[in-house]
Amino acid sequence: MHEDPARGRLARVMRRQPVQQRGAATVTAILDACASLLNDYDYDDITTARIVDVAGVPIGSFYQYFPDKRSVVHALALRGMESYLNEVEELFANGLVADNWRDAMAQTVGIYLRMLAEVPGFGRVRFSDMLDSHRLDSSVDQYELMAERLAEMFVERFGVHGSGPVMLTFRIAVHSADALFKLAERVDAAERAHVLGTADDILSRLLGSILDP
Repeated sequence: MHEDPARGRLARVMRRQPVQQRGAATVTAILDACASLLNDYDYDDITTARIVDVAGVPIGSFYQYFPDKRSVVHALALRGMESYLNEVEELFANGLVADNWRDAMAQTVGIYLRMLAEVPGFGRVRFSDMLDSHRLDSSVDQYELMAERLAEMFVERFGVHGSGPVMLTFRIAVHSADALFKLAERVDAAERAHVLGTADDILSRLLGSILDP
């Protein structure tokens, strides 16, 4: 359905991409180790040495594919976002998506919240959190990828009926919703429903400006 824009982003993040099965297994081990560490440590507390220790790979193999820990976290973020978007694309491609955009939005949000709870490292660090040494081009931001792909799917399925800027609206929606979803994880259980309801209201108003007749 889509030409895999994540692959181009990944090429800008990694030193090189694996071409053989053994190299792919090494990269997967490094990414899985980083995901595991992100569940227990803050980004600043994760080091290259910790990643290779958990991954069980030589430090030389690490530097074969990644220049630093920052690039590993970026690659992990892109991998997680691609997995999320693949699930959403299956809904649209296989006729499982709802007939109206609001219910379809609820489906995509449900997948995202489930992955936040179940997938190690998913959504744990966003592009704007990475402030060490230097800032990479926003073209490798996983949330930009998310906004692009969701905009494409929703517009193709439901059409554009408002006069607002489509891509900018989806970018605002993605970043706003993600911030509130993460807040929902930090507040008391009794307050979580209110935060998620607020996120739903914001998404409905934003997307309604372009998707409602």
